[in-house]
Amino acid sequence: MAVRVVFRRETCKITPDALTQRALEGQLRDRTFGEYRDAQPTGWLVWTAGGALGSKRYACPAHRDELTAQLRRDYGTVRCGVFEEEPYTAIWPDGLNGFDERELAALLRGQTGAPPRAAGV
Repeated sequence: MAVRVVFRRETCKITPDALTQRALEGQLRDRTFGEYRDAQPTGWLVWTAGGALGSKRYACPAHRDELTAQLRRDYGTVRCGVFEEEPYTAIWPDGLNGFDERELAALLRGQTGAPPRAAGV
């Protein structure tokens, strides 16, 4: 039976785009403990958690600061990694490795094809 995992922020009910959804699904197999991860290309935040640090937690780009503040309040005395500062390790959907910087920048801007031209050209 096929299963689809749905990521949805509890407070704002937002769901990730298809590429970020794939990145979030891929990190479910990640065995890291008590670390932050950036799910790309839209920048969802993942708290890998585990054990005394509770279950994995997710935040959309608009609520990243709320999640980190809450985790620091709740687990700051248990794990020093909760105070890690950005940039966090990025996770990408399968098949997006190997982009050169121009292709990656175009993807992040939502463009395809040739790199953007300079203004006035």
